[in-house]
Amino acid sequence: MTAVGAASVGYAASLVLMERLVELTPHDIQGQSLGLHTSGMLTLQGAGAALAGAVAQHTSAATAMAVMAALSVAVSLALTPGLRTRAPAPAVPVPRPVICRPVGPQRAVPP
Repeated sequence: MTAVGAASVGYAASLVLMERLVELTPHDIQGQSLGLHTSGMLTLQGAGAALAGAVAQHTSAATAMAVMAALSVAVSLALTPGLRTRAPAPAVPVPRPVICRPVGPQRAVPP
């Protein structure tokens, strides 16, 4: 049950980070940024599993899990100071271009 609680806390933390990503991304590209975020997470989860497997081949499964847990804590601690800084103001939406009709002599339309 403890593992489920720890996993839930970790997932809840990722939701706060995703909300911050949405706030800092211009509205027009929010879908693209979330897609890139998800692709990166899935890729790095696979790379982490491969690294854990490589460590387990040279040591034991318990050692590999301990090494990966230590790496996870180290990365989290290294990234935390950057997350504690005050978030910059949300991105200002880019104004959409105004479509104008060509300017020039107008032809009279016959009745």
